Amino acid sequence: ITQASRPLTFDVDALNERGEVLATPIAGEHPLTLYIDKREIVTLMTLGQAPEALAIGYLRNQRLVKSIDEIAAVQVDWETDAVAVTTRAGLENLDARMEKRTVT
Repeated sequence: ITQASRPLTFDVDALNERGEVLATPIAGEHPLTLYIDKREIVTLMTLGQAPEALAIGYLRNQRLVKSIDEIAAVQVDWETDAVAVTTRAGLENLDARMEKRTVT
C-alpha cells in the first residue's frame, strides 16, 4: 500500500459571530472511480485517506475477490480520480455478478 492519500481537509473562508473572516478547515469528499481489469465497476466517494484500502475493501465486501492474493496491483491516479485494480487471473462471471447491484 502506498501513500497515495489526499489532504483530508481544505480551508474555506467563514465569517464568525463578530463578522471576522477566518480560514476554517472542512472535510472534502472526492470521487474515485474503481476499475478492475480495465472495466469500470463503480464510483465511490472518499475523503482520500486510504484509496487502495478502500478499493480492496469494496472488492472484498462485494465478494468480487475472495482473497487479496487474487490482486496483482492497485494503482491510484488522483489526476483522473481513478483506482485501477489488476487481478492475477481475471474475475470469474464478472458480468453476471455486476448485473444487479445497489450502491449507497
